[in-house]
Amino acid sequence: ELGFNIDFAKNFTLEYSYSDKLTSDQILLAPASVVTGYQNQWVNAGTLKAVTNEIAFGAVLAQRGNFFWRLNVTADRTRQTVEKLNVSPFLVGPDPGDDNTRIFWIAEGETFGQLYGSRWIRSARQMQEAIDNGGYPGTIDDYVRNEEGYYVRASEWRTVDEVPLRYVNAEGNTVMKIGDVNPDFNMAFNTQMNWGNFSVTAVINWVQGGDIYNYTRQWPIFDLRDPVIDQRGKPEIEKKTINYYSAFYNNFDPSDYFVENGTYVRLRELAINYSLPTSVLDRVGLAGRTVRLGVVGRNLLTFTDYSGYDPDVSGPGGGNPFAYRVDYFTYPVFRTFT
Repeated sequence: ELGFNIDFAKNFTLEYSYSDKLTSDQILLAPASVVTGYQNQWVNAGTLKAVTNEIAFGAVLAQRGNFFWRLNVTADRTRQTVEKLNVSPFLVGPDPGDDNTRIFWIAEGETFGQLYGSRWIRSARQMQEAIDNGGYPGTIDDYVRNEEGYYVRASEWRTVDEVPLRYVNAEGNTVMKIGDVNPDFNMAFNTQMNWGNFSVTAVINWVQGGDIYNYTRQWPIFDLRDPVIDQRGKPEIEKKTINYYSAFYNNFDPSDYFVENGTYVRLRELAINYSLPTSVLDRVGLAGRTVRLGVVGRNLLTFTDYSGYDPDVSGPGGGNPFAYRVDYFTYPVFRTFT
């Protein structure tokens, strides 16, 4: 690890740190050989390399008389790579008891946090590749892109038999990389403003990029409770059947239909305080004491295109690294006032 710290122009600071960490003998719950009679086994199986860049900037924006205003900005980016794996590559997920939630691919050379599952065909290029790879017969003229942007068989389009088609890669597989939960970067803005006896502090978090897998949406499709099932308002000829959307449910196996961009900006905290003047405290017998009155609001505003309840998600088992950015029936963060 290395870094530097610079103070300049009296009111500004800049810090940077770079970390390159190699952790060996990672304890993993890996699939066991069938001859053992067990499904999984805890083993020291992996070597994980983590590279982190962090930067922090601080500035006094204003200072005059009894007015003071400071801003701190921090940012970081981390990437982890499986450098060595002493077992065969395997899939793992947020729920060890549910094989259908195995969405993270663990293999040598793989970036930690890659999502794997089925990919639905959405472009002419993908359709042609899937035909060339032996996944589908005929020519591209035998297939059409429907109103929702998915390729289907032309002979089944706008019929009760219409279903979306999975992409098939050059190896003949329908399971492939469908996303990456790692954000491009994380940023935080912390500002404090003092004016006389008043003080205001605010914390804003910005997470840019990275994907979220929305299991919380996938399950309701099975129960026919997702809003997409409602076909009201569509022209009669464009309405889809239950079987069409059940294909996306995919037996609860992962697919890119439920992979969403995880970018969000959140007003994490806003606090307004007032310190009672010493003259008031002296009169009520609190000389030498400090009394502050204030209100604090947390998780007040969130700006995101994510369709779920909360983009700041982590699945079951708080410390489970395979639950990171997986929306798996978890409660959203509460908005609180104190």
